[in-house]
Amino acid sequence: MDSLSQLIALLAPESSVDLHCRFAGRWQSDHAQSPVGHIPWHAILSGSARLVLNGEVIHAQAGDIFLLPHGAAHRLESHKQDGATARVQRHENAVVTEVVTEGDDTPLVMLCGEFRTGVSGALLFSGQPALQRIATGMRDDCRSLAELLTMLSDESLSGRPGAAAIVRELSSTLLTLVLRALLADENGAPGMLPLLADKRLAPAVNAVLTNPEQPWTLESMAARCFLSRATFARHFASRYPLTPQAWLNQVRMARAARLLEREQDAIGRVAEACGYLTQAAFSKAFKNAWGVTPGQFRQQHARP
Repeated sequence: MDSLSQLIALLAPESSVDLHCRFAGRWQSDHAQSPVGHIPWHAILSGSARLVLNGEVIHAQAGDIFLLPHGAAHRLESHKQDGATARVQRHENAVVTEVVTEGDDTPLVMLCGEFRTGVSGALLFSGQPALQRIATGMRDDCRSLAELLTMLSDESLSGRPGAAAIVRELSSTLLTLVLRALLADENGAPGMLPLLADKRLAPAVNAVLTNPEQPWTLESMAARCFLSRATFARHFASRYPLTPQAWLNQVRMARAARLLEREQDAIGRVAEACGYLTQAAFSKAFKNAWGVTPGQFRQQHARP
């Protein structure tokens, strides 16, 4: 598999489409800080609005997808700021919640949802800004993404048999296409996504993500890329804020967190799956990364 597919397999994220919004008149939608590992997103299908984040106002228009990697509190609102606020009508249609306000102006139509990566998902957007914007209407490489959003919108309102299952499955594809679009952004801040996109580093990155339990060293990672240690380390530093060995540990801790959250394997087996020869060494590294022991982490985060 390619590096992006490997990363998605490592984190095993979940996705959902929660709201289909049709807002007209004067309206406002506030979103509180999300829990760790919950990544809200908004896709503007038609119309326009304002997104307010940390006091900054961003103009949102048709084709824009907004991703909030760290779940920051934010507000979406109409351009219209005078007059009475329109009454919000909500309807559960067994697939999504339809949210509507009435008005005489052109409505904003928007899908909203969430990607859930668990606490290990911090790896995915490490070092990235609070807001990511994908302007699909201005990019030829986002046609599939735009078409998928249209299909999600249609199915979420269709009432046809299987609509809920289709929306659920397509929401997972949406995350992959969103990440692919972000990978293609050459102006992104240093982090995991630019690291995945780097062709010189790809052989080592893909190999580590595939088998993080292997005894990787700086030499063996550099050899995968047919680079010297110094060249590999220097180029890696231009793409990621940590050293290759620190990144390797981050990947291993992400795998450990996912296994402890979602699997019932003994902690010793988790340690082996993450490249540690002893449970004691693994527990020490895990506590340094997450602030609690593996057993405590499992108690706090295990799925019911």
